[in-house]
Amino acid sequence: MKCCIVKDLLPGYIDGLTSEETNEEMKMHLENCNSCNIIYRQMAEELPIEIPPEKTEIDFLKKLKASMHRKYVIVALSTCVILIGTTVFLKRYEIPVSYAPDCMTTELYKIAYVPNSRGLREWVYVGPADAAGSEDTDDCQTMEQVRFVLNLSKEQQRVLKINDFTSNGRTIRRNGKTVRVVYYCYTRTLWNSLLEDSFIGSTVREGEVFEENFYRNPNADYQPLEREIYYLPMGNMDRLDRLSDEEFDAKREEAELVWSGVI
Repeated sequence: MKCCIVKDLLPGYIDGLTSEETNEEMKMHLENCNSCNIIYRQMAEELPIEIPPEKTEIDFLKKLKASMHRKYVIVALSTCVILIGTTVFLKRYEIPVSYAPDCMTTELYKIAYVPNSRGLREWVYVGPADAAGSEDTDDCQTMEQVRFVLNLSKEQQRVLKINDFTSNGRTIRRNGKTVRVVYYCYTRTLWNSLLEDSFIGSTVREGEVFEENFYRNPNADYQPLEREIYYLPMGNMDRLDRLSDEEFDAKREEAELVWSGVI
């Protein structure tokens, strides 16, 4: 079989369309003719499989759907982060409440060092500082304390929306005297400002001057100290810690003196 005839029959031979007799002759020729064998192998190589248009469109839609799903997830997570961050900010940002002398006061009260239910001694509230001692505390050591008192009517509570208070104090030297200066302020959060109503806990209504521990060891040699308590409209009083003693004492010019005395 001549090469020109083999080359003409190659497409049919590759596709299996030639007869068995022709196939035998083609096979024999290809084994002995290197030129035709090269052409045969080139023609017999697999052509790239073309992706049907329908499959291409389906793959594109799947990729588009996956991309949109990822975007929805990112948007949802971003929204949650923003909402959580906004809520935390609203609940933590403190707004100072202006001083209202008719409802923001201080009072002295008496505590006594008495045994508790477990037999251990501790300081307990007795009553107002000017009240006579009871039989249970006459023989015990007593001490005076000072605390903030907040008395609000329902209307004042609705308007002021107080829900917390903050305090900061420091012992300083002024004109050769040792003085304990205490600043305090009632606050409300942005979150609380947006609510129709607010709840004021007992710790806010009768707040101890917690900037210094008054519950002292009764055996310690305690010396009474001159104290001045001021109302300073400042939400975050931690900033006062960065001031020098002179700058801290000068804040009195921006504050209202609420109580002073030796205790």
